[in-house]
Amino acid sequence: MRNILTSAAVAVVAVSMALTFGCASTRTKKLSGSEFLKQAGQTDVLGSFAWISYIGSTQERAYLEDGHPAFIGGGFQVTVYWTPLSELPSNIVARLKAGERPWTNAMDRIGQPRL
Repeated sequence: MRNILTSAAVAVVAVSMALTFGCASTRTKKLSGSEFLKQAGQTDVLGSFAWISYIGSTQERAYLEDGHPAFIGGGFQVTVYWTPLSELPSNIVARLKAGERPWTNAMDRIGQPRL
């Protein structure tokens, strides 16, 4: 009986902390190449509520970060999208492997004149 009460107390404390300090978290999600390109097309859109940013690549994958304020508690809910480079067009893969950024993040343009 004591173990049940201890487990219940731990659960109550955990839920209370989550609601007090926010349920913000980061998750990952694999996208197809076409889904990834659709999301990447939004990286230059500056929003007041949410963002999508290109965050880098490896020899095998490309990554985007999608974030918005958490709906419960404080903080942010962030999803890191990834896709295999093999599912992206060859011209984009070549730019990634050359260390270039195929997408411009809106946050990178703040304070910079439009050309």
